Amino acid sequence: MAKTVLFVHGTGVRKAAYEYSAALIVKQLHTIAPGVEFQPCLWGERHGARLQLGGASIPRFAVQAPAAPTEVQTSALWHLLARDPFFELRELSAPQVRELATPAVKESRKALSLQFGALEHSQAVFALVEDRVQAADWREAVRSVRDADAFGAVLAAAPVIDTTLLLALGRALVAFLQQRLADAYLPPLPRDLRDQLVDACVEWLGGRGLGAVSDWFSSKLVGLGIRWASAKARRERDALFSASFPVAGDIMLYQARGAGIRDFIARRVAECGSDVVLLAHSLGGIACVDLLLERPMPQVKLLVTVGSQAPFLYEIGALSGLPFDDPWPAHFTAPWLNFFDCSDLLSFAAEKVFGGHVRDHEIASDETIRDAHGAYWDAELLWKTLAPYLGQESR
Repeated sequence: MAKTVLFVHGTGVRKAAYEYSAALIVKQLHTIAPGVEFQPCLWGERHGARLQLGGASIPRFAVQAPAAPTEVQTSALWHLLARDPFFELRELSAPQVRELATPAVKESRKALSLQFGALEHSQAVFALVEDRVQAADWREAVRSVRDADAFGAVLAAAPVIDTTLLLALGRALVAFLQQRLADAYLPPLPRDLRDQLVDACVEWLGGRGLGAVSDWFSSKLVGLGIRWASAKARRERDALFSASFPVAGDIMLYQARGAGIRDFIARRVAECGSDVVLLAHSLGGIACVDLLLERPMPQVKLLVTVGSQAPFLYEIGALSGLPFDDPWPAHFTAPWLNFFDCSDLLSFAAEKVFGGHVRDHEIASDETIRDAHGAYWDAELLWKTLAPYLGQESR
């Protein structure tokens, strides 16, 4: 029987987001191992957390979703934009002495606004992300940025339409789109694609030949995050507990009643034949490690955990399948590969915790803290490492 990859998702994921990630995984599997069969393990629909009373336990609850520089400066800016897509636009429109706008400048501002709005119909730009972003979401992102107060303010403040302004507009759009993907628990655009999309937007809006890029933020970034950190704290609290964003709920529910999730995974393994690769993300990795620790699963020939917290839980004595310092069970013989990313604060290294029972592989995505946890499926190292285990060398 053919080898089967069973994909076990992580915390907060439900059907739509699962299908999106699964499509990325299937695409990679077809490249490195076309003979391997993909099978889903969508435990969140049946066993995931729900706010059964609509959030009645949360005070003042409001259902909502969270919302030429150096490489270090650019990375810092994207971290700010990940939290507030309009941050850069507001900084550029901050009050300062400006000359009275001429009729020509006013006309160029109007033309730029119209050209930006036309992005929603640009097939050339949208084609870069059409396999990752729904057309309706793309159009909504363009309209949301165009209609934002920060958009009008930065155009009104701009003494000239230059590359600095176009880059800021492109980054605002891409950051807003990234935020929407994250809110829906969909994988983010990888850094290279993110930058390509910004460049495509800049070209659409007039190109990089409209004046030199200023380094306005080279001396400003330190400490600027304080400005918006407090304002967004309440919003993120609501998002954390929203019924459509059940991250904390899944984790707490698993710790209290994880047996149902593990039984569900075990049944799916049994249905997949005798040669199964468990590909498990985040909380799914905890559940799969616990499952293999607590019972023999001879069908599982390889365990792959991605962005998982199992090593941390074991170190603090909270891994249900193996109390700290208990001997490793003899029935857990399947090779185990663990992928982590230092940019992902929800991922942990396993080799120093579990010794020779697992092998670590570090992914260096350089994504924002928010995006790194969902960015593994675009990591070339992940698929290059898995290819030999799936019966075919990477192409």
